[in-house]
Amino acid sequence: MQRFFKIIIGSVFVVTIFLYIESNCIEVSRHSIHSSKIPDSFLGFKILQLTDLHSKSFGKDNQRLIKKIKKINPDIIVATGDMLNSQNDQGLVFLNLAAQLTPKYKILYIVGNHEQIARIHANKMNFNWYTEYIQKLKKLGVIVLEDEKAIINKNNEQIIIYGLEIPLMYYSEAGTPMQVEFSEKYLINHLEENDRKKFTILLVHTPLYFSSYVNWGSDLIFAGHMHGGIIRLPFLGGVLSPERDYFPEYDGGKYELENSTMVVGRGLGNYTINLRIFNRPELMVVTLDH
Repeated sequence: MQRFFKIIIGSVFVVTIFLYIESNCIEVSRHSIHSSKIPDSFLGFKILQLTDLHSKSFGKDNQRLIKKIKKINPDIIVATGDMLNSQNDQGLVFLNLAAQLTPKYKILYIVGNHEQIARIHANKMNFNWYTEYIQKLKKLGVIVLEDEKAIINKNNEQIIIYGLEIPLMYYSEAGTPMQVEFSEKYLINHLEENDRKKFTILLVHTPLYFSSYVNWGSDLIFAGHMHGGIIRLPFLGGVLSPERDYFPEYDGGKYELENSTMVVGRGLGNYTINLRIFNRPELMVVTLDH
């Protein structure tokens, strides 16, 4: 009996350590994007994606995360939403992170569904913390793209980065089908007609509408939202999406359609299901090439 309890205690200890490592040890994934539309000045240009932080800290003041980012030394950082939690914080973790990164790195930021929910709750309570959160980010130098574009210049050449806010109506509730159809017309109406001669990057939160992003003319899409499927199985990928769909199509990694590429970050934090198995927090690095 004593040996049995030792085995149980040992097993619990091992599982606890494993789960801690899976949720707290950051992986760096690297991808190269090839396109003849990439200007020569941007060859080797490194883009780092932060997504789905959900106010998680990796060490005091996120020093472990910052150390990883500085080692990568990207040319630009894109944050693709859900950097805070919708109800239980005021974005202080991401504000602190941005304050430490913006002196050296340009950060482009779009909101995800959690920022939208937080904004709704703040408005209902007549408490303008969310507005102040966005204003503080902008004051730090973060470029908040709200259905807007940023032109990145280098040696008289440029690439264009669009940021799209996808309303909550296009995120299905858990276990329910989508009620509203999304198409490239939405991008045309809220952004503009895309200049297909120039290399165009699109920042979105959800990857669900990949074909619409491609039809609009995106060359490279950054998305998140899926948390890597929470649990990842060999040969099968992520198990569960935030919408509670099993084995989502775009759970994480690199996807190609026609001449376009979408990279889906597995994210850094958790929400609701505070668990990651074979799915460590991820920093995605994309390098541009011909």
